[in-house]
Amino acid sequence: MGTISEFIEKSNAAQTVEELFAVYEKAVGAYGFDRIMYSVLLPHPHYDSLRSPSLMKNYPDDWIKHYVEHGFIQKDPVRKCCTMARLPFTWERMMSRLQLTSRQKQFMLDGEEAGLKDGVAIPLHGPFGELFGVGMASSAGKTDVTKHLSELNLLTVQFHNAYLALDQKDFAPPPEVNLTFREREVLLWCAKGKSNWVIGEILNISEHGVDFHMRNILAKLNADSRITAAVKAIRRGLISP
Repeated sequence: MGTISEFIEKSNAAQTVEELFAVYEKAVGAYGFDRIMYSVLLPHPHYDSLRSPSLMKNYPDDWIKHYVEHGFIQKDPVRKCCTMARLPFTWERMMSRLQLTSRQKQFMLDGEEAGLKDGVAIPLHGPFGELFGVGMASSAGKTDVTKHLSELNLLTVQFHNAYLALDQKDFAPPPEVNLTFREREVLLWCAKGKSNWVIGEILNISEHGVDFHMRNILAKLNADSRITAAVKAIRRGLISP
């Protein structure tokens, strides 16, 4: 499957959004997901140049036509759930937790029949109130989605950041960030998926101390999650995965 660091290197080297999407397709395809929809769910004037709402996709053409003709954009429970969720979720989990209408349930079943199985949604909240989202699914099904949800999330956050970097070249470069040695240590273990408690045990500091460093890291990197902070730090060469 390759490594996360290899994907970061290849996605950062992409010269066009089409080249970047091909790299992303290959990365998530290694986990069994061959269908991707990357969209703007809640736009912001800061991103006026973005093509809206669908940015990159390889969903079946017949399904997209069916989706548009029947006005599913107003009824799609996945889109609605993304506006409320901060973490990635499986479509199956969403369906078990939300009270869907009969129309929404049929919509989800129609998607599965169209070849969108084992669906995953990854909301991407931005600092200006904008919201992007990635939906991915498998044509074949039978993926181990729960096991690999964290990796898929990390790949997607990196893809999203790389996409914005390519599409928004006229923006001023981000300000320089200086992390302390301890903050780099904390973030490095965070990037490896360790909890605050485990990081505290490894570094011989309290869990409260780890939380203190994480809050400073999030503020310095203007990140809204640990995963986003880790990806930004890796992109800037502040830590090595």
